[in-house]
Amino acid sequence: MDEWLAFYSPYFEEQDEAKKFVEACEMQTHPNNVAKIMMHQVQRLVSLSDDMQKIRPNDDPLKLLILIMCAENIAKLHDGYTGESKSWHYVDKFFKGFLSDSDKDLLRHGFVDNNDKWLGFLSYEDVVKMLYKIRCDVVHEGDYLGFSLYDGKTEMLEIVKNYVVIPHVTLQEVRAIIIRGCINAIQSKL
Repeated sequence: MDEWLAFYSPYFEEQDEAKKFVEACEMQTHPNNVAKIMMHQVQRLVSLSDDMQKIRPNDDPLKLLILIMCAENIAKLHDGYTGESKSWHYVDKFFKGFLSDSDKDLLRHGFVDNNDKWLGFLSYEDVVKMLYKIRCDVVHEGDYLGFSLYDGKTEMLEIVKNYVVIPHVTLQEVRAIIIRGCINAIQSKL
């Protein structure tokens, strides 16, 4: 219990709420234990992304890959999907269905579109497509060096295929957004 509480507590206003959440998940038994499996998977995958910081500290695409894998995995578990395809469908479903409006706004305002000298924010749909594209570049092309999120100090121009952006969102913010979305998905299964 302590491992799960330590991970999930920062995402609840009260420690008691986190404890109730973890206990409700842990009480699930086979074959109706999807919420428990989801809760464990989120902690495992996000922790793996965190550990990647020790191995490859400046390679945000590797960490994003694991976070996007987590989102995909949670959406598939939520739907009971056991196939090996439909990655885009489930990543899109996660970002559309499990994020709060405020987290969608954080992502929407996290990337300044610098295409064609027009400065504005990417649409929410384009943010999700771009994050998925980064995931695909790592998985299919082995490109884990070509993108950096905002480090809190220096703005950088980043290019991901059709997207030319200046990130204003940090990896930690994306991580928190995905965890909160996962909690929403898990709570809808309880």
